[in-house]
Amino acid sequence: MKSLASYYFLLYLAVSVVMPYTSLFFSEKGFSNTVVGLILSLWALISVVSQPIMGMLNDRLSNPRQILLVSAIAAPLIGIGFLYFDSLGAIIVISVFFVWFQSSMGPLSDSIAVDIGNREGFSFGSVRLWGALSYAIGAFVTGFLYERYGYEHIFWYYLGVNAVLTLFIFLLPKAKPVFKKATIIEQISEVSRNKPFLIFVGISMLAFMSVSINFSFLPIYFKELGFDKSLLGSAFAVAAIIEVPMFWVSARLSRRIGHYQVLCIAAAIYALKYLMLFAFADVYLTLVLQLLDGIAFAFVAGTAVEVVESYSSERTRATLQTVFAAITWGLGGIVGNAAGGVMVDHLGVQSLYLILGIFCATASILYAVTRKFAQGYKVET
Repeated sequence: MKSLASYYFLLYLAVSVVMPYTSLFFSEKGFSNTVVGLILSLWALISVVSQPIMGMLNDRLSNPRQILLVSAIAAPLIGIGFLYFDSLGAIIVISVFFVWFQSSMGPLSDSIAVDIGNREGFSFGSVRLWGALSYAIGAFVTGFLYERYGYEHIFWYYLGVNAVLTLFIFLLPKAKPVFKKATIIEQISEVSRNKPFLIFVGISMLAFMSVSINFSFLPIYFKELGFDKSLLGSAFAVAAIIEVPMFWVSARLSRRIGHYQVLCIAAAIYALKYLMLFAFADVYLTLVLQLLDGIAFAFVAGTAVEVVESYSSERTRATLQTVFAAITWGLGGIVGNAAGGVMVDHLGVQSLYLILGIFCATASILYAVTRKFAQGYKVET
């Protein structure tokens, strides 16, 4: 558990120094909001392809540490290329390779953590909360750092943290996951027959797509409404710091009222936050509303991973986690970020949050409606 906690701390510290600021990084390079949205949509498209392939490769090789090690080294080295090229064509080429490795690390890590947690008797949330803590620290510090010194150095910071993360990958448990190997065709077939999983993915896409869009466009929200951008890091930190105790609460609440009920509550909280951002334009209210964001994310992130695990067999653990991430964050991000950029340019950033509120309210209702159907499902291993 200590090894996993340390690993998650560094994993999300690396995420915190680069991912919240990518929209501003490309905006500072002179790209319009529409083009920024399309670049981020491309990132999501790449993750849709890469995550399931990396997941299936992981399940075939039976050596998750090996894939994580390659990804932790390759992603930051490739990301440095963004600093030296300004043309859209070069950005697209670099994006393909950078996102291929970077986007797979989260779901692969979650698959390992859930599997080890089930064997050793601790919850995923008790490990994941350390990632929330490091994200809060990193986002808070870098918000002020980048506003003072510029956003052009973010990938150097990412490289530095990943260098340390690489060392900690060797400390992860050496025991290989226990499952029966399956061919790629068998893995695809098993996923396609898993109807409760596919329904869960479809509902979650509404909520996760909204979260992904908010993550990408909150910096633009600050910029368009004239907020002090030095507070942007504080906004992400406020959300992340409340996640730390909320991951603990989420694990216990799930055991008491059920996973789907927790997800229903989380989607409703997201809907409230987005509708408030639509109705009011105040930087300090926005910072307060980030508390709701942190609560909802802890409920969603900790619970969804365990729901996906409950639908997986011994030979498709990583596959289902990466497929879930690819569709909800990836495909949802493709549609959402592309449409979000156009909407911001033509309707204004506040109108975007009205749509996000409607999406999350719908997801909350659907989680409640499908709960009984999902609870009766038993996976065959």
